[in-house]
Amino acid sequence: MAAADRFATNGAEPPDDPNVPVFADRVLTRSALLTLPDPEPLIGNVLDQGTTALLYGSWGTAKTFVALDWAASVATGRRWQGRDTAQRRVLYVAGEGAFGFKGRTAAWEVGWRTKISDEQLGILPEAVNLTNAVQVGNLRALIDWGGYDFIVLDTLARCMVGADENSAKDCGAVVDVLTRLLQATPGQRGVVLGVHHAGKDGKTLRGSSAFESGADTVYFSSRDGGVISLDRTKRKDGPETDRHELKLAPIDGTGSCVLELHRGAATTDRGQALSCTYDTCFAETGCNPTQLREVSGMEKHTFYRALSDLLKAGELINTGTPKRPFYRRSADG
Repeated sequence: MAAADRFATNGAEPPDDPNVPVFADRVLTRSALLTLPDPEPLIGNVLDQGTTALLYGSWGTAKTFVALDWAASVATGRRWQGRDTAQRRVLYVAGEGAFGFKGRTAAWEVGWRTKISDEQLGILPEAVNLTNAVQVGNLRALIDWGGYDFIVLDTLARCMVGADENSAKDCGAVVDVLTRLLQATPGQRGVVLGVHHAGKDGKTLRGSSAFESGADTVYFSSRDGGVISLDRTKRKDGPETDRHELKLAPIDGTGSCVLELHRGAATTDRGQALSCTYDTCFAETGCNPTQLREVSGMEKHTFYRALSDLLKAGELINTGTPKRPFYRRSADG
């Protein structure tokens, strides 16, 4: 039999022939490869659909803030740090309990003036043991039932109690489960993200290298004072390098914070407040001074001093004219 004939059964039921291998119908020809979906982002140049990912860092490096920020952005379709985001249903497995999520989600909604609907974000306030076949089956059923595309497991340590993090065998089994959870997402095109700890050196992933080698995408969070650095250390397809410098910004009345872009230029407190307002309301569109003042809530003299601070620091530039100014971030111009 010619090779072309042998492999012409892509996607079809295998013939009732004992001489045909079991996997024969699963072999893809060059033509069949052309029918596969092209890579698509969940968050532009951050997380790709149909992948597993890891986010790790030491205690206090805002891992959960990053993971929840991604989750809320996907649930609402809001752009994340200027990147396009596909709106999808999100399941957040809070392995350490839901304490704190009330304030954090409230801060996100207030800070970004975006409501998270009940239909788009669900939080499971307990760990699911990924080494337990029954619990894995229950989680897969939940993902399938809810049509969840983005699943966050925070933390992996709480979701693999009883397993040895330093064992390549145990960690490889957990990575395999992440892939099986991915297969339960709609069209198998979701993203499964595990949040994990860094080792004693604060720089490398804790436990076996099987974690990192098995994931498609890996991000590392670190912190230097108030500056939180988020670096991509691995990406299966596409450019690897991706770096963000962020900071936690308190949101009045919520007892929590949001993650916003850290800008190196030092400004006054009033300048920082106006900078946050700009990012919240006009990061994508830019604005004129009247629009910015109306939403700032500042007194007239305070507003113009704060605006002057930002212009002098180079955080905002006038892309309009002296008589009809229009402000954008310097990198947006």
